[in-house]
Parts: sequence; C-alpha cells; structure tokens
Amino acid sequence: ITSHKLNGKFFLQWSQSILLVIRGRGKIGYITSKVQQPDVKDPMYENWELHNSIAITWLINSMESHISHTYLFLRTTKAIWDAVNKNFSDLENPSQVFEIKNKLKDLHKEVWI
Repeated sequence: ITSHKLNGKFFLQWSQSILLVIRGRGKIGYITSKVQQPDVKDPMYENWELHNSIAITWLINSMESHISHTYLFLRTTKAIWDAVNKNFSDLENPSQVFEIKNKLKDLHKEVWI
C-alpha cells in the first residue's frame, strides 16, 4: 500500500504516506471520525463495517508484522490510528523534545567555538 512500512522508526514518513493513500481512496473519515460508527441495528452498519475493515487492512498491512500484531484486535480505524500515534509519534514526547533542545544548544555552542 505504501513503500514506507512502519518499523518503529521514521513514523512521520510512514504516517504521511499512509494518510495520502487513505485520503486518496476516500476513507480519511474513518481516521478522523468524520464517518461515525452507526448502531449495529442500523441498515448502514454493514456498509460502515466493510469500509472500516478496508481501512484497517491498509493500516495493518503498512506495518511490519512485529508491530501490526499489537493493533490487530482494535475494532476501528480511528482506534488503531490513535494508538499508533500515541506509541510512535515523537511530537508529544517531552523527554525527546528536551533532548533535542539540548543537542541544538550544544551544536550552537560548537559553531561559536
């Protein structure tokens, strides 16, 4: 589905690639929750389940197997997307932000030495 498989590294590249694929195939609403899960008794439930399963398959197949098995039993595309973001995104990791800022300070000092 994408040449960027989630392997625990390069999360940003993977997430951008998979978003392009899912958006291009008209299923982005399953990640953003714009497409809401109907009640099981609703006649639209089967259609929602079909498209949700397709998007889940794309996500799972875009991960290396040692990662994908962790998310295989989550029931919605949104749940998988949120869990993967929580586990792999560096954007909200305060310790990594602190470490990067310190490295930048050190680099800045080296430039002036």
